[in-house]
Amino acid sequence: PSFTRKSLARTRADTDSSPASINIATMTQTQRFLCLMVALFSWAEKDVNALSAAASATKASPSMLSEADVAKIANGGVAVLPGFVPPDLVERMRADAKKLKAKGAFRPDGLSNYARGNSDQQGFSQASDRQTFRGSGNASQQSWYVEELGDYKTRMGFDDLLGNLRQQLALELNRPTMAAENSKHEITYNWYEPGAKLGRHLDEHHEETKGPKLGWRYPSRRSVTWLVYLNDNWKEAEGGALLCHPRSAHNDDAFVEGGTIGCHEGNLQVGWMDDHAPVYLDAFRETGMTNLYSCKDSSRVYWSKRDFDVPAQPIDFKVFLPKHVQPRFEQISTATKDPRFANASDPVVATVDATNLEVMPAGGTLVLFDSVTMPHSVLEVTGDRQRIAATGWFHEDSQFAFEGIV
Repeated sequence: PSFTRKSLARTRADTDSSPASINIATMTQTQRFLCLMVALFSWAEKDVNALSAAASATKASPSMLSEADVAKIANGGVAVLPGFVPPDLVERMRADAKKLKAKGAFRPDGLSNYARGNSDQQGFSQASDRQTFRGSGNASQQSWYVEELGDYKTRMGFDDLLGNLRQQLALELNRPTMAAENSKHEITYNWYEPGAKLGRHLDEHHEETKGPKLGWRYPSRRSVTWLVYLNDNWKEAEGGALLCHPRSAHNDDAFVEGGTIGCHEGNLQVGWMDDHAPVYLDAFRETGMTNLYSCKDSSRVYWSKRDFDVPAQPIDFKVFLPKHVQPRFEQISTATKDPRFANASDPVVATVDATNLEVMPAGGTLVLFDSVTMPHSVLEVTGDRQRIAATGWFHEDSQFAFEGIV
């Protein structure tokens, strides 16, 4: 059962003494359950140690975000901080991106091919798709950290700024493993030519929804999405705004009840119940299947009458809920640009309405939101200038990843 593969993999991720291959067929149900318990306790201990380290680091540097900014992220909203990056650093980063672009260090990277099931670059267009800084052929090192490419000193200065920000978020969002200083965090430049846009999507999904080839592969996941715009005197008429699509009830007074947004005890969120209660997908069921649940009074309330296997794409979680509950459920990922999820009647380009938030890409502005729960898109660049930004994701440890299990 997948429960067994996952629990064993989690145990192996936290120890160095596991054999290269484990035969799950010879294990009793009790042994399988104990494997999961060992993994959970080990994970909890690792979180406590990471949280202590984050607290120490944060005390050594001033807070960069207000309580209101952090609360917006924690409640599933968007934190927007105009002028967060000093103008001189914005100018140097913009110049770096332009020089790298002139040297051919950017590659087309959009959603159009993923929607068709293609993973290569064929079919991408520089005129209509996003381009990202990928100047190095070394897959083990992000181009951002290659000293020979562009203005490395400027990029490292910005990296230091982000490091302090990440430490504060790790502590105040209670995501301790996000504080770790390692290569798992992602960072790059984005480049949009006039006419380019990016369809509605999420930056992270539950491992069970990624399919057998992509799910449960990596030890960390995207936790917080950040963007810093590098444009000079950008005007609203030039387009290219970031369009965020919060849950339908989201406003300045929106609240979350019954659990943290994005993730609960390693289980990622897939929807909302009654507009304010996160709904998580539990992939640790003893049946080897999954179930949907929310939290109430520190306990789990399971919504599905029976455990179920996540179906082949597209996915509509509503069908696994009792009929009287279905109208109360709002699934997070429903856009046609994300083929993993149902409701293909959604428009390809989302219209702006009262529940959406539009952010103009003004130079120096920082944008932050949860990677699991915030669908977003980039509206078409309608001016005659390129739209430039630095973007990335702060990672935290995933439930686990597995390999070599038989």
